[in-house]
Amino acid sequence: MRLPSKPSVDGSERPPTNHFIGDEVARRYHRARPQFHPAVAKWIVEASGRASFHRVLDVGCGSGHSTVALASISEEVIGLDSSPEMLQQADFAPGIRYQVGKAEELKFDAGTFDLVTVGSALHWFIQKYFFSECRRVLAPGGVMVIYNDHFTNHMQDDARCKEWMRTRFAKRFPRRRGLRDFDVSEAQRGGFEVARSDSFNHTENFTRQGLAEFLMTGSNLLDAMNSGRETPDSAMQWLDQELTELLPAEERGHFLFKCNLWLLQQASRRT
Repeated sequence: MRLPSKPSVDGSERPPTNHFIGDEVARRYHRARPQFHPAVAKWIVEASGRASFHRVLDVGCGSGHSTVALASISEEVIGLDSSPEMLQQADFAPGIRYQVGKAEELKFDAGTFDLVTVGSALHWFIQKYFFSECRRVLAPGGVMVIYNDHFTNHMQDDARCKEWMRTRFAKRFPRRRGLRDFDVSEAQRGGFEVARSDSFNHTENFTRQGLAEFLMTGSNLLDAMNSGRETPDSAMQWLDQELTELLPAEERGHFLFKCNLWLLQQASRRT
């Protein structure tokens, strides 16, 4: 299936620039991103009322943390991402395979999957095409799970982190676009309805270097590096210097994250 090219004046039909390319970016992403995904897999089982799934498609899987977790609740899972470098970092487990591809153009037969998942990636897709494709590749009774994990900017028992993130960090690395979690109306137009929504909190322990590396996986820092405003060395040097007081050498801080989740089912087809 080939999608028509329909660029609009404001660029809304074009996928945003993919910052998550390159070997160095992929390696850092794989080692620095929190691995909370087993909790998501557990939630999927509980929310769906199904103990396991036959075939799962994990769209925007990045370096495979989510895909590996899904292998624990499925017979077969395919991790799909547009970045070959990300997939080269991915770990394998029985029943897993990875494939380079676009979210808006899923090269699978109709009715192939009984679960499609998207973790912290939906905002990068052209959603009207993506939801249409998901409706096509899902089997009757199949469901979709969308989830987004956010660093709340909070360090446990220390208010300085939130203030630093809000002021000095945001000034040097401003966000270039809003990242909306999930637009219900967009999903409805694509033929889905929300069956359940939920959230959970988790805490991640970082050293100063670990926190700096995690922050460098954010799209705002990647944008700064890809545009030439920063180099990886200059960004890391600035972060290390800025975080010295907050996290002395070898000490660990406890940082708070929140994961929002939605279980979607296919809306009844009108005849």
